[in-house]
Amino acid sequence: MCLNSFQRKIIETISGPILVIAGAGSGKTRVITYRIVHMIQNIGISPSNILALTFTKKAAKEMKDRISNLIDPKNMDQITLGTFHSIFSILLRKESHWLGYKPNYTIYDQRDSENVIKKILEDINFDISLTPKEIRRIISEYKNNLYIKKKNNRESECLAKIYKCYTERCLQAEALDFDDILLHTNRLFSHFPNVLKKYQDKFKYILIDEYQDTNFSQNTIIKSLASQHQNLFVVGDDAQSIYAFRGANILNILNFHLDYKNAKIFRLEQNYRSTHHIVQASNNIISFNKNQILKKIWTNNEKGEKVKIYCAFSEKEEAQYIASSILSIKEKTKYHYKNFVVLYRANVQSNIIEYALKEKNIPYKIYGSISFEKRKEIRDLLAYLRIITNSNDEESLLRILKKVNKKTIKTILDLSKKIKITVYKIIKNIENYQYLLDINKKTKDKLKNLILIIEKLHLKINKKDAYTIAKEIVDFLLVEDPKNYKSQDFQYILNNIFFYVKEQKKLKNNGNISIYGFLQYFYLEIDEDINHDENEGNKVSLMTVHLSKGLEFSIVFIAGLEENLFPSKSSFLDKKKIEEERRLFYVALTRAQKKAVLTYAKSRFLWGERKKNIPSRFINELDKNFLDIENQNSISSEKEEKNTLLNQKCSEEKDFKIGVKVFHKNFGIGLILDLQNGKKIALIKFKKTGEKRILLKLALDKLIVYS
Repeated sequence: MCLNSFQRKIIETISGPILVIAGAGSGKTRVITYRIVHMIQNIGISPSNILALTFTKKAAKEMKDRISNLIDPKNMDQITLGTFHSIFSILLRKESHWLGYKPNYTIYDQRDSENVIKKILEDINFDISLTPKEIRRIISEYKNNLYIKKKNNRESECLAKIYKCYTERCLQAEALDFDDILLHTNRLFSHFPNVLKKYQDKFKYILIDEYQDTNFSQNTIIKSLASQHQNLFVVGDDAQSIYAFRGANILNILNFHLDYKNAKIFRLEQNYRSTHHIVQASNNIISFNKNQILKKIWTNNEKGEKVKIYCAFSEKEEAQYIASSILSIKEKTKYHYKNFVVLYRANVQSNIIEYALKEKNIPYKIYGSISFEKRKEIRDLLAYLRIITNSNDEESLLRILKKVNKKTIKTILDLSKKIKITVYKIIKNIENYQYLLDINKKTKDKLKNLILIIEKLHLKINKKDAYTIAKEIVDFLLVEDPKNYKSQDFQYILNNIFFYVKEQKKLKNNGNISIYGFLQYFYLEIDEDINHDENEGNKVSLMTVHLSKGLEFSIVFIAGLEENLFPSKSSFLDKKKIEEERRLFYVALTRAQKKAVLTYAKSRFLWGERKKNIPSRFINELDKNFLDIENQNSISSEKEEKNTLLNQKCSEEKDFKIGVKVFHKNFGIGLILDLQNGKKIALIKFKKTGEKRILLKLALDKLIVYS
């Protein structure tokens, strides 16, 4: 093992709770990998007693591949290693009877959940202004925090009722959403001590990667499992905690030493990835966060170039500068297009950059714009795969029935609710319910034929592998509806299923080649993260900063460093959100190995209108000793930019409304709390100077709407 003495000390400290603070580029995956190998080969710990949890399929695969090269394949098969959701979904399928679920439950994705909520809102007239998407997010938050928030207002009462209806419908459909997997695992462990004891005895050694990304629900599961043996090894970096919007709780890593009093804490502070100037600039920016574990990242790498900053007059000029710089750097160096990445805060920024790259014939690939599982033909195939494994999955059945007359479907749905029998059972026994349904013979025969196909496929699920059955469904759809389907439409998903089955057959006892196994793989292990394949092609990568986490590139461009964009406007006046935005910028900057270029535009057309911008506070926070400002003369200070804004963009009294953010020449950024005296006086809470009453008529030359 090629490890230094400090890394060796970490992997050889086996017993008790251990927190490893692993800075960006510090080789944390190597430490986790070699620790597992050391535990098996040198300590003699049984691989079946090891549980290793990651957050992405990509991270799990990388870890498996590294370990597989170092230990006996038989030992590798015994290690429980994977993402939180995939591991605990398997556990729930084995123990689902304790909770009243069948092991063949369906996994609802975000769209499925929103569709269920939409139907609930249609069926019951709730007095609520939230959209299905917003309600789903709130339900997700409730579940990830293991409680329902109680507030004494009508909207909260409605949410509680919707939550109850949603839970009942998921139970009826024998379906779990992503958050249910963790919620029900917690229920299982808290209500059935015998089951918890079983897994405590099995998982005597627990390792967790990216611990800063755990939410309350995940951390509660880990506390339960680790409470007996206390052999918990977690690795993470609070400076890279960027998923609060998904429920990640940074306090889990910040308070680890409080949860585990006898915890040992190690710091991996040497950066093997980036040049000295990039490391120092990164240290500099994250130092502005108050809520953090102190560390000093350092490197023995070359000094390298300073972080470059470029100010453009518009988003078009910014994009052209990025494209021209890529060509210029490539001509002067040995770098290939695949060594470059352009990062941005919001997907909406990619269009203009894409256009500039096209103009200069630069090959590129955009990541994360449209996920392939949202394509119609893929969701149709998945609906068939789901319904033949779980006939109670109403969402899938309704998708399959979408070409049947809508009035007929509504009649069947109404009958299902009235007599409390599933839609599938009604259609399967349509003859028995014909007198209650106003449908003609043609429609009835179509429904009966569809059920016959599903039943035939159901008989094969334990005899045939996932690919064989999927191919049979595709052949049926191509014959049944040749106008809407073409064979090439299904090729991508069929290739995924074929690859899945092929990989499973390499495992002991053929792994899990069934449809059940593939559906779990598809919904829980094909995630949003980038599977960056070096052999994919020589192209510049374009992606959001969130998607770049875990990756590294020789040359990194970070575009759109402006107030209201990066940091985002939703983070203003909220210290926690601003600190997360700063961590996000830190993640972006630490992706760079050799060169980092930061760009911003004085004017940008965004979300339907053109606005004047001021540079991001993150640019102003960077130590000038680590910066190379390319067009120094064109960049005015933040103060000058704000004065320019006031001079060029006057607001009228009618523009000022409660809840609107404003900027005052003397008092800075504030939020309008109230409008008084016929909306002539505004009560404004300023960030730096507190609450003030402003007479709007006299302040129009000093006050603007700051959006």
